[in-house]
Amino acid sequence: MRSRDVGLLGLGALCAVALLVGAGGCQPEGNSSLSTGPGGPGGTTGAGGSGAGASAGGDQGEAGAATTGSAGGGGGGTEDPPARVVTIEEITTEVVPRDTVVELKGVVAMSRKFFLDDTNSGDCLWGVFLSSPGLEETAANSGILAVSRSKATTDGNGEPVCPSLESASAGDPFPDDVAPGDVLDVVGETTYFSSSSCRDACGDLTCDSASEPPENASNCRQDCGTSPELIPQSAIGQFQIEWIKSAMRTGRVDVPEPHVLTADEVVKLSSPTETPFYHKWGGVKVRLEGSLSPVLRTNTMGEETVVGSYGNIHVENGTEGGLVQVGNKVYYIGGAQSACHQGPVYSDVNVTFNRVDGFIYKNFCIWSLQLTNKCTDIDPPSDDCVEDNLVCP
Repeated sequence: MRSRDVGLLGLGALCAVALLVGAGGCQPEGNSSLSTGPGGPGGTTGAGGSGAGASAGGDQGEAGAATTGSAGGGGGGTEDPPARVVTIEEITTEVVPRDTVVELKGVVAMSRKFFLDDTNSGDCLWGVFLSSPGLEETAANSGILAVSRSKATTDGNGEPVCPSLESASAGDPFPDDVAPGDVLDVVGETTYFSSSSCRDACGDLTCDSASEPPENASNCRQDCGTSPELIPQSAIGQFQIEWIKSAMRTGRVDVPEPHVLTADEVVKLSSPTETPFYHKWGGVKVRLEGSLSPVLRTNTMGEETVVGSYGNIHVENGTEGGLVQVGNKVYYIGGAQSACHQGPVYSDVNVTFNRVDGFIYKNFCIWSLQLTNKCTDIDPPSDDCVEDNLVCP
């Protein structure tokens, strides 16, 4: 297999001096090594290459004919061995070794295609969350992030640019219009992303106010790593299928309902050290429900806000004092014209959330819940969904 140093999680969380902002203009985490277009920022390294993908449409229950897709996928000078047909569960339980060329047959797309990052070698990375077929409800080891590649283009100054999915084709093997419910046959390579820059050795408690005693756990957070979000970093990695060679759409089905996290699972979601939990549930869409209070931040004008830096919302996950970060990585597109691809807006600082549906995903060094839709995956929805009668796909 190829030798490479691949990172999929944006480096923007390292920008500890980032100013907290209050609403929809927030950007997702990332600090690009390339100049990116409206598709968003990034910043990773990896080996480049090219490949061919196949994709085609198909009405509900009907198979679509295969067509040759755009350049993308793996690289290197040697030919990969034939793909081994496996299941998502076999990858996430390591029945299938890492760095194995595999085919996932009949898996279900759970998200749109979204911009993940770029690489020093000039690749643009794109993500699609996949689920095991035949499920009515998501389950442990049933989800995985698929990562495809395309080559960046150049702007008028000769600088490499990743396209915006709002206005241009990504050029990778996945269909640009891939949507939740699409049934896919996907060929790629099993990987496990774990960044050496993420650490979970925790130190002293950091309090929101200097007057608060450390024993007041609701106002203090353990200092783990260098996250400006005051949520512990984690050294635990996530399973993926990467270097996508082809993604053929063969039909459509209803997506499974998200698994409702138990009280014990909610506690583990806030911990940076629960390896078995993240290996089971990483890449799976789940539901956090109950009376969820946002942790308010302060913007540059000294105002308390629900939405903080990079469009993230932090909610208290119960009596344990832990936090869950709710992000917009999947639906956000930098510079987007459509409000559906802009950050969330909440003007009422007293809002209480009843439900959050999102993918358990490691964004930079923080395990988080990533929404696919700010109008339907969170209750109450973003203000502009209600005020503008916004309907987002």
